[in-house]
Amino acid sequence: MFDTVLSRRKTLLVAMSLGSLAQATSILAAIPRYAFSRSWGGSGTATGRLDGPRGVAVAGDRVYVADSYNNRIQEFTGTGSFTRTWGRFGKGNGQLNRPRGIAVNSAGQIIVADTLNHRIQIFTAGGGFLRRFGSHGTANGRFADPWGVAVGRAGRIYVADSSNNRIQVFNRRGRFIRSWGGRGSVSGKFSYPRGIATDRQGRIYVVDGGNHRIQMFNARGRFLRSWGREGSANGSFQDPRDIAIDRRGRVVVTDTGNERVQVFTKGGRYQTKWSAATIAPVGFNPMGVAVDSSNRIYIADTASDRVEVFTTTG
Repeated sequence: MFDTVLSRRKTLLVAMSLGSLAQATSILAAIPRYAFSRSWGGSGTATGRLDGPRGVAVAGDRVYVADSYNNRIQEFTGTGSFTRTWGRFGKGNGQLNRPRGIAVNSAGQIIVADTLNHRIQIFTAGGGFLRRFGSHGTANGRFADPWGVAVGRAGRIYVADSSNNRIQVFNRRGRFIRSWGGRGSVSGKFSYPRGIATDRQGRIYVVDGGNHRIQMFNARGRFLRSWGREGSANGSFQDPRDIAIDRRGRVVVTDTGNERVQVFTKGGRYQTKWSAATIAPVGFNPMGVAVDSSNRIYIADTASDRVEVFTTTG
């Protein structure tokens, strides 16, 4: 909370120094305010309990969690009531090995990055296996530790193929379309990309974890911009993991190594942050992030094995 107040004051002073009180007031009003709402889960293997949750996705009034070390997907209501689970350790259809990224398409199908099986699996809304694609390798359509998944226009599936340091794009049935990236630190290259998200304009946002930055691309993979560097200052990152875009176009990033969440405009301008030092529960260690239609933020917290929900008035 104190940091948010300072951010608002700094923004006001900068805008006023440019000679526009109206501009300052407008910018100040655009900075969102967040509050902790609720949490659920806790460590364990029973239904409703979590062990190393990674990805989280929201569709309507349902929240889906990649319960990674339990090798399953769990479904909850938006208020945290357990509804169903599926998956267990293995290599067969519907079985999982350390799932991480998770997304939901317009048909309500659940898309899961089955990370250590090096493949993507797609399930019905009720958890029934539909199809899978990919296997371990470096060729087009193969993966090495896929992490983040996102759904774009026409149902296209974007995968952060982490250890291959690239983004791969598939149609809704898993047919390869294109890829871009490669290992490096220049624009358009990656060092272990992790979370991935799309916005309403079709742009792709990638958490370039090892380079401690966010990169933005158009739908065909053309580099647009990036922001962030290694560090703990506002706008800097330490091993960021996941990303989500809210209904107002704000970019929410789990800055995992700094044990905080940061929020930016779609152009990469820092707005605010929160951590255990402000509004988050003690021991806060955010990993996965999702946003619902009311701009509520859902965090997969690996330290407490819980899902934590934050609301905004902005």
